[in-house]
Amino acid sequence: MRFHLTKRAHWVVAMAMLAIPGTLITSCSKDNKTENVDNKTNVLTVAVGGIKTSGNDGAVKVGSAKPSTTTSKIHSFSDVDMVVSTDHNLPTITNDGIAVKRSGGLAADVAPGVTEDMVSGTKYVVYIYSGTTLITAKQLVAGTAGTIEGLNPATSYTWIALSYNTSDNDQPALTPTNGSIALAQNKDVLYASGTVNLATNSNINIQFSHKFSRIGIELNTKGVFGNITGNPTVNVTGLNLATGSIALLDGTVTAGASFTPTLTYANFTNIDPAFNDAKIAYVYTASTAAQNAINVQVQNLNISHVDGSLARTYFATASNFPFAVTPQLGNSHRLLLNVVESPLITNFGGRTVKWARSNLFYRGNNGNGRNYAFYANNQLTARANGYFAFGSIVPGQFATTTTNNGDPCALVYPAGLWKQPAKADFANMVRGDIEVNQLTGALGGLGQVVDATGVTGLANIITNLLTNATSLLVNTAAPNSALAPSTPFNYGQYTLASGANGAPTSGSNAFGDVNSASNRLRFYYNGEISNVNILPLLGNGGLANIGLNDLSVDIANFQVANLNLPLLSSYGRATTLWTNEQGANIVGLVGAGTWGYYGNAGRSLTLVPLSLGTRFHMANNTGQLLNGVSALGANVLSTSFKNVRCVRVN
Repeated sequence: MRFHLTKRAHWVVAMAMLAIPGTLITSCSKDNKTENVDNKTNVLTVAVGGIKTSGNDGAVKVGSAKPSTTTSKIHSFSDVDMVVSTDHNLPTITNDGIAVKRSGGLAADVAPGVTEDMVSGTKYVVYIYSGTTLITAKQLVAGTAGTIEGLNPATSYTWIALSYNTSDNDQPALTPTNGSIALAQNKDVLYASGTVNLATNSNINIQFSHKFSRIGIELNTKGVFGNITGNPTVNVTGLNLATGSIALLDGTVTAGASFTPTLTYANFTNIDPAFNDAKIAYVYTASTAAQNAINVQVQNLNISHVDGSLARTYFATASNFPFAVTPQLGNSHRLLLNVVESPLITNFGGRTVKWARSNLFYRGNNGNGRNYAFYANNQLTARANGYFAFGSIVPGQFATTTTNNGDPCALVYPAGLWKQPAKADFANMVRGDIEVNQLTGALGGLGQVVDATGVTGLANIITNLLTNATSLLVNTAAPNSALAPSTPFNYGQYTLASGANGAPTSGSNAFGDVNSASNRLRFYYNGEISNVNILPLLGNGGLANIGLNDLSVDIANFQVANLNLPLLSSYGRATTLWTNEQGANIVGLVGAGTWGYYGNAGRSLTLVPLSLGTRFHMANNTGQLLNGVSALGANVLSTSFKNVRCVRVN
């Protein structure tokens, strides 16, 4: 009896093991070796690997400087400009940033051919076919592995995955009609398919692709350097979209009924949740018909400038911006509206130049197009973040590496709209050329300043004697200029082209009233860092080497330790601006220098009898000698630090 019970217990255990799918069975041969039986299961495990972009898609990471594939058009207004373009560069937050939800899923894809994570919680449906017969379908959720049970381990299946890239309850149907699924209106349709045989692999990793055309309408205020405040009026009309259906087995999309949505500001969401300066709204269509009547209307757009939270309002009158695009299935299209600072325009000698309203400053390494801005107010300032060495994109640093070498104006958002001025851009704004040679440097930069009486310093007189014989001992005003009308005489100002000075016949001024300093082409006497006793101390560390780690500080009264020398001795006395040109023939040394602009307050001088006369703004192009030019075009020991006033590329 005992023997019988023992045999029965073993029999029960054996039967239980056989009932478990994939249980490992072993048997003993005469040589006592173990034999493994193949692992087989009727359970398919499913996970989402991400969302791919197509080879023709142009979606890019947020803030990248990838140029538009379509020529931009600039709409100019009295208070601001709008740069519009159509491209394929939908922005995105990749896995090194914050995942952003939108109507339809993530903000967009990354670069073509790169896979983006699907947001955890996004729903999708998996359909399992044997041949052309639907075996089962199940809704699953991204972020956790899903399972589909009851499949035959010995059979090969075709699987199809379909998603609207959302987590709401409006999802693709589980049951197709004649092999097709009718798709919802205005959804981001994602599709993937493949084959699986559980005998060899019981796991699939889904790589979705977009099937509908995606159109993103982006409103961006990075170019006016502020977050959107309040609720502007934004209306998008003229869209003619279509829903459709998809054949599950081959992924063919067929366009269906058309519809005409209207988008308002409520449909726009932040691209980056940390900022309110770039917003986007998405629509989706199964139609490839040309869209030639899209219109975006903007009114009462308020921003808060990052420099001092200055409030500004644009488009007091509703403004319309037309777009045209031909959608392509599976591809992305962006209708971009970049609100950018309007320029001040000069036209001297037939050369039209569009100037920024204030100097450039470095906001810090914020990334995503937010590293640079123009000061909110055009005024006398000695903040360290506005003093650049020649060829450097970081203030207070020499251009000694490939990472800090370049044109900082070109990096103002949107990249490539602005640049540093050429020497010729100052034509008919200066008296002529002077060369700041080593004599003036040895005298501590006296040739770059004006004393309290308004008489030029000794070094400037010497320089004029040597290189500017046409004005020997005679100070003359810069053409087309005016000096500040009263003491402390701390700026020079230039005449603007008609209608280009912020004084419109209708509409709003860009800044305040018509007499605002930001509505005038006014160069304040912010001085420069040029003392030859100080420059060698800066070295590769720049201003940090002398204790200036915070570039937002005012350096007007900063004394360099151990030398008891002011860092900015010419503050309030001279304005100095870089051009983008190197290769000046300085004191006979071809290609050994750089060109800049230098202006100060002058006064006429009568020798017989000796007397002082009228005050005025005088200015010259200054060629600055470099002791030794590095491979990057900047000399650590002799390049001064000047302000930068950007100009438009076109």
